[in-house]
Amino acid sequence: MSSLPDISISSFLLLLSTAFIGGIANALAGGGTFLVFPALLLNGLDAIVANATSAATMLPGGAASAWVYRKGSPYDTTLLRALMVASILGGITGSVLVLLTPSARFAKLVPYLMLSAAVVFTFSKQIAHAASAHISDRTKWVPLLIGHYLISVYGGYFGAGMGVLMIVLFLLTANLDVQQSAALRFYCSLGINGLAVSIFALRGVVEWRLSIPMAVAAITGGYLGAHLVRKMSPETARIAVLIFAWVVSIWLLIRQS
Repeated sequence: MSSLPDISISSFLLLLSTAFIGGIANALAGGGTFLVFPALLLNGLDAIVANATSAATMLPGGAASAWVYRKGSPYDTTLLRALMVASILGGITGSVLVLLTPSARFAKLVPYLMLSAAVVFTFSKQIAHAASAHISDRTKWVPLLIGHYLISVYGGYFGAGMGVLMIVLFLLTANLDVQQSAALRFYCSLGINGLAVSIFALRGVVEWRLSIPMAVAAITGGYLGAHLVRKMSPETARIAVLIFAWVVSIWLLIRQS
């Protein structure tokens, strides 16, 4: 399944550039997957291979983000452990489901997954703002763990826009504010994506010949993006990612029809 199509030098350089920009986008406003996954797809990779390769490409950047937030973001140990268990179980479930999905069927789902993620990302601020008005004064364990498991399943299956869903869930059920929720999602995302990538790798669906150099480009972009935060408006980066996400989503829908 992971046979690499013929990719020209110019296309390879474009993929590296896309990963680099995706790393910057993640550091500024998130949404790097909206750039990397379609770029792989449009270069001829099988949809499932493109999904797995994109996840592997962006994983090191997620690990770096979690490392940055390791200090100054203390959480209740019970809460963190429970969420990590749900993250791991959900990530495993989602990644197994995507591998069990026939490639042709997954390819048909891709435009709708992209479109749904684009909608969530577009209204992320409004959704988070509405949720913040209903911050729980105590942890609601049952809806928190069930909701997080379901989000983690989606994360293992596709993942774009997952962070927004986590933040909203934490605001509503975990007695956390916006900043705490945003930081906690990095740990959970790392657990989900780490397990998913491990399973994808064991099944041989990650195209490492692209993922490794693209990951280096994404890390470099993320490092630069961290320094650009002070100079460039995160909202500008967010709008640019959104435009790309919508254009690609609509194009994929038209191409499939």
